[in-house]
Amino acid sequence: MNSNTEVKRQESDRLKPKRWYSVIFARPEVGPLGVMLLLFAMLGYFSIPQGEFSLNPFAGEGFNALGIRNNFRVISQLGIVALGAGMLIIAGEFDLSVGSMIGFAGGAMAMILKWGFAVVIPYISFDGGFHFEGLKIFEIKDVTPLTALLITLVMTLSFGWFQGYVIVKSGIASFIVTLGGLFFLRGLTEVCYRAFNKAPDQTAGSTTVTDLPDIKNIINVPGHGEMERDAAKALSNEELIEILKTAPQSTVEKLTEQLTYINEKVAITKTLLAKQKMVDTMQKTLENAQKSGNESMVEAIQKKIDAGIQVPDVAAKSVTELDLARAYIDTFITARPVANFFGGDILEPVFDWLYFTADWNVNMFGNKFAPGFYSCVMIWVLLAIICYFVLSKTQVGNWIYSTGGNLSAAQANGVPTNKVKIGLFMFTAFCATMFAACQVFEVNTADTAKGNLKELEAIAAAVIGGVVLTGGFGSILGIMLGAVIFGIAKEAFFYIPGVDGSFYRVFLGAVLVTAALTNENIRRRIMGSI
Repeated sequence: MNSNTEVKRQESDRLKPKRWYSVIFARPEVGPLGVMLLLFAMLGYFSIPQGEFSLNPFAGEGFNALGIRNNFRVISQLGIVALGAGMLIIAGEFDLSVGSMIGFAGGAMAMILKWGFAVVIPYISFDGGFHFEGLKIFEIKDVTPLTALLITLVMTLSFGWFQGYVIVKSGIASFIVTLGGLFFLRGLTEVCYRAFNKAPDQTAGSTTVTDLPDIKNIINVPGHGEMERDAAKALSNEELIEILKTAPQSTVEKLTEQLTYINEKVAITKTLLAKQKMVDTMQKTLENAQKSGNESMVEAIQKKIDAGIQVPDVAAKSVTELDLARAYIDTFITARPVANFFGGDILEPVFDWLYFTADWNVNMFGNKFAPGFYSCVMIWVLLAIICYFVLSKTQVGNWIYSTGGNLSAAQANGVPTNKVKIGLFMFTAFCATMFAACQVFEVNTADTAKGNLKELEAIAAAVIGGVVLTGGFGSILGIMLGAVIFGIAKEAFFYIPGVDGSFYRVFLGAVLVTAALTNENIRRRIMGSI
């Protein structure tokens, strides 16, 4: 037998026992996991300030409390839309309108919150010349966050249903239909922004919606009713004292203890900063004296440095009743829980423990660095758990895999493939709306440019996470890993000295192509094609 003859795999080879590591490395999530760990190491190492050495990855800016908070915000927002895009790709379809849907949903939500909502039927009028007028059917002037979200969902889910219906009934590629949806939604969003923001003396309006109140921080203040938290803390001294009188004694004692700790921490930090500043000044003076050749001055300065530079301790600020009143206002629960659900913070007690007990969540001035994670992290995790359950534990998940794996076979076995695809197009619209809601309630503004190119980033995150573009193959864990890789790569490359921060796109491009080839190879091996 010729030794060069290729031995083809047999069908029975699939039944042979496999080594434990073969099973692990056959999983598509293994590659993304390795890349993710590499990026975490890069971010931890390169974000440490130059001139310092530490084996602690949390010593740098990338993994301090604020860095973790901001990194996970980027990751989770991308992860939300990546879940919808990834599940749709598993079913064999694409949605390129996701990014424009984000801008449309955010704009619709912000405009409804600012100007209200009305249903108007246009008609032609000849009174005073040919023109269009509107017949108002009904109007809601003061719209709550929940109502604004539900109205926006009606519009976005309807558009997602329409795109899915056109695709399954016409047979046109989803790439073309959703590309049209991308242009349609982006243009419609810009038109609406300018129409609502157009002043009488302007030819075109702004493409942003601003001046929204900080809805998530509207609270019920004793004696004043509902108002924004910052406005409550800016009340007169007499009014703040009256508010403090309503606080339970146990709350006052706890706040006094916390504020005392904070003031002492700030004082210690200011003392250390002043000492370091003095040391730096003396070192600079010593270098200048050495350059000038003034030996007597060099000797005198060196003696002062060797003796140790004494700096008077900064006195800790005393806790006043006004400080306690403002701290007490910060403990008030929001009167708008829906807005806080999307735009607030989570795990605040954990971040408080990291500051008061672990002495880690501290910025360079001694204050608490980060209040908690953004709420979008919670929404991302909740959606991921639901998607995992649906995809892995239900019949609908089997329908999704079979629709993307072999459409004809799925239809022959009675799988409602059209309903599956339409439902997933609606789900991508839902994810885009959740993304938009997080942005609107976090920053209290909306912009037509929001979501730009997010459709491509979501697809890339899904593919990097092990989803095969031909459909029928992928996992929720992989999609989440892909989102983490994309988000961390954005940050890690900006810390590498001598490397342009935009190089992360080169890295992601290479990882994307490699992942696509690897995913297809793994799929073929699992299916027994090679």
